[in-house]
Amino acid sequence: MSSEPLAALDSVFVTMDSANAPLHIGVLIELEHRESTTKDPIARFIEIRNHIEERLGKAAVLRRRVLRVPFDLGPPLLIDDPDFDIDFHVVRRAVPSPGGPKELEALIARVMARQLAPDRPLWEISVIEGMANGGHALLAKVHHALADGVSGVTVFAGLFDLSEEPSPPAPHVELDVPPPLPSPIELLARSSSELFRRPGAILEALGSSLERLAGKVDEITGATESSDDDLPSGPTLLDAPRTPLTGTVSYARNFERFCLDLTDVKEATSPYGGTVTDFAMTVVGGALRRLLEERGEVVDRDLICFTPVNIRVPGTEGDLGNMISGKLDPLRVDLLDPFDRLAALSERSREVREAGERPADFINELAEAAGPAVASLAGRVISAFDLFEHLPNVANVIISSVPGPPVPLWCAGEQIVRASPMGPLMFNQALNVTVLGYAGTLEFGILACAKKVPDASVLCEFLEHEATVLLGRNPLGPEHIAG
Repeated sequence: MSSEPLAALDSVFVTMDSANAPLHIGVLIELEHRESTTKDPIARFIEIRNHIEERLGKAAVLRRRVLRVPFDLGPPLLIDDPDFDIDFHVVRRAVPSPGGPKELEALIARVMARQLAPDRPLWEISVIEGMANGGHALLAKVHHALADGVSGVTVFAGLFDLSEEPSPPAPHVELDVPPPLPSPIELLARSSSELFRRPGAILEALGSSLERLAGKVDEITGATESSDDDLPSGPTLLDAPRTPLTGTVSYARNFERFCLDLTDVKEATSPYGGTVTDFAMTVVGGALRRLLEERGEVVDRDLICFTPVNIRVPGTEGDLGNMISGKLDPLRVDLLDPFDRLAALSERSREVREAGERPADFINELAEAAGPAVASLAGRVISAFDLFEHLPNVANVIISSVPGPPVPLWCAGEQIVRASPMGPLMFNQALNVTVLGYAGTLEFGILACAKKVPDASVLCEFLEHEATVLLGRNPLGPEHIAG
C-alpha cells in the first residue's frame, strides 16, 4: 500500500479544520458557452465528468485520502483509497434562477462553506448549470492539507486541455486494488512504537511540543532577541490592531470578485519596482480603511496583512502539499493616496528581496514546534471556550497572490474564460483576498465570514475603486462609491 505521513504544516491544516472554518482552497472556472455544445444538461455533465476522469491519471494523489492517527499522536497519513468513486467528487449543482453573476457567487459562497468529507479524498469539483447564458461553470475545491495555491492550480490545470482539440486520454492502466485501510491500532503502531514501550512517552511528547511551541512564540512575538539585524523590520504577531474583521468566524460565507487586465497592473507597478502582490496590498489597504471608517471605526494604527510566500523549488509546482512560508506586512493605511501607498509598499518589498528575501517562516516553525497532538488540542480548547474572540489576531486580512496558467485552457471542447480564486478563512481571520493570474487577466477573489463582513459587496466596490485609481481609470470620485 502506498502511504506517507503528511508534513507538519499539512498535518496542522488537517487537525485545525472545523465546521465553521473549513481549510480548503477553491477556484471558480467559467466555460465559454457555445451553440454547438451538447444542450441536454445531463449529457453535458457526463461529458465534463468523463473529461475529468480520463485525466485523473495525471494527478494520482487525488485518489488518496487522509487518515488521522487516534488522538493525533502522530502525523496523518496520505493513503490509497480502496473505495475511490469519482461520482462522490464530480457532482452536479444548479444556480438559482435567474442564474446571473450574483446568484452564481451566492452559490459558490454556500459550497465553499461546507467541509469536504473526511472519509474520502479531500477534493471536489462541482459542475454548475442553470446559468443565464446557458453555459456551465466548475467549482474546484481541494483541502489545504493537500495543496497550496501554486500546486492546487497546477494540479487542477492538468485536468484541462491546451486547445479546443481534446488531448488524447492517458493510456488505460489497470490499477491494483488497494488493500483495506489500516485499523486505528495499526495507525498508532505506524506512528510511534515508542508510545507502546513507555506509557509516559505520550506525556513527554506533549510536554516537549508545548515547550518548543512556547519558545517559538516568544521568538516570533519579539520576547526574545533576533540576531539578524540586516532584514528590514516588520510587524510581529502582536502588532495587528483589533478590528471587527477578526474573531470567531461563522458558518456562513460571502463571495465577491472582480477582474483586471494583468498587463495594465504590471504597467502600473513598474515605475515603483513593485509586484502584483504589492498592487494587491495597496488596493486592499485603501479599501479596508474606507470600509472600517464607513462603519464608524477609528483607524489609528496600521493594519497588518498575512501574505503566504511560495518557497517551491522550480519544477515542483505539480507536487501536492504545502511549500509555503509567510510574512506579515504593514498595509500603510496611514497613506491616503494610493500611489504613495504603492510606492511605500513596493520599496519595502524591494528591500526585503535585496536583503535575501527571507520572510519569517513562522507558519512552518510553529507547526513543527506544536505537532498534530498539540494543534488538535489547541483547536478543541479554542472552540470550546470561543477564545478567538479574545485572543490577539495575527493579522487583519490574508492576501495571497497566485500565478496561474498564462494561456487559455479548455474543458470538454469549451474554453475557460474566467478563473476566480478563493482562499480559506484560517483561525480567527474572517477575510481572505486572493488574486490569480490567468491568460492575461488578474482576478480578485474575496471570501469573507458573512457575520464579520456582511458588507462584502461594498468592500468589493471599494477594492475596485482603489484599483481603477491606480490604473488611471477613475471616472468617479470616492464620494460616488456606494457605502
